[in-house]
Amino acid sequence: MKYLFSFLCLCCVLSVSAQKPVVINLAKAISESPKEIMLNELASDIRYVPLETTDDCLMNNEFYIMQYTGEDIITSGIFHFDKNGKFLNKIGSKGQGPEEYLQGLFAFGDWKNKLLYVQNWTTLTCYGFDGTFVRSVPTPQLNMGAAGLFDKNHILYSNDIYYADKANPIQLYMVDSQNGKTVSKWRGHLEENKKYGMILTSRDFMYNYDNSLFYKPALENVIFKILSPKKRQLVYKFDCSGKDIDVSADEVDPKKRFQFLSVYWAKETAQYLFVNYGMKNISRLGIYDKEKKTFTNVTIKDNLAGGYDIHPAWTSDDNHLLMVYYAGGLLQDKEKRYSTGLLPERKKELDELLKNIKEDDNPVVILVTLKPKKDNKQ
Repeated sequence: MKYLFSFLCLCCVLSVSAQKPVVINLAKAISESPKEIMLNELASDIRYVPLETTDDCLMNNEFYIMQYTGEDIITSGIFHFDKNGKFLNKIGSKGQGPEEYLQGLFAFGDWKNKLLYVQNWTTLTCYGFDGTFVRSVPTPQLNMGAAGLFDKNHILYSNDIYYADKANPIQLYMVDSQNGKTVSKWRGHLEENKKYGMILTSRDFMYNYDNSLFYKPALENVIFKILSPKKRQLVYKFDCSGKDIDVSADEVDPKKRFQFLSVYWAKETAQYLFVNYGMKNISRLGIYDKEKKTFTNVTIKDNLAGGYDIHPAWTSDDNHLLMVYYAGGLLQDKEKRYSTGLLPERKKELDELLKNIKEDDNPVVILVTLKPKKDNKQ
């Protein structure tokens, strides 16, 4: 029995390691026109949530942080709102003190325990959602790379200039979430005979789905799933044949930016992988259908509230899509609303919002509630 158990465990390990990644052909897809689909094919509900505007929570027109946990909205600032847009409190403060953050451009959350980790250059400052300082976690190679919570005990972060040390190009660090002690490391991919330049139009990013952490490196067209503190698996590969990232490009010169195919953001759900990607002056939203194994560029029409086109971005829980509109943008684009709404109460709410909102108000968060997978048949 002992040997049988060991054999079965080995089979499980081999099956995971042998699993082939999904290949999505972006080189072909980017030239294809988007297909128009209705929001009710994907979602059961939509809410346009105006974030409360007070002297204590005035937001700049910058969305470096925008997250929806299912209960809380965390924004740049760093401001904490409830799911109805009511301002609750500010989280942390900007400065150089031991309990402050320098920039606050990027953050990620331990939503179960209501903790927010704000990135500094070489540390992560952890706060409770109520704004109290919890701890500072050393992350000496973080620079401006990505970071995410693997589990309550471990944080994964990336060194986005790993290629500067070609003798030891460590790109990923798994660290203890309490003290920053390194648990494991992964080397980054280096292209031979290439001099690496400054790449600004492709960035490392991470996302959580189904209690797992996923990582997309800036200089590779792939997505890894982190299986354990010491193991990762290639799960998605983007075929960008002939339009791949040129690591030797120096995008400090604005004329050299956006010259290659790049994935800017991804969001995974039970049935779909949503992908924001683009090249030069082309920007696309694509959906990979896991059941049909197809990838399609789409424009999503809000036929639920009779609202605006849905182009999701930012971070949300598994059950929602999230996007944000400037208040002024909503007012200017009134004529671009979809003509009908299948949910009269939501259409009425949006009508009232547009009557009362002011151009310099805080942004409006759009929360799309996805259908369960079994109801998502097209």
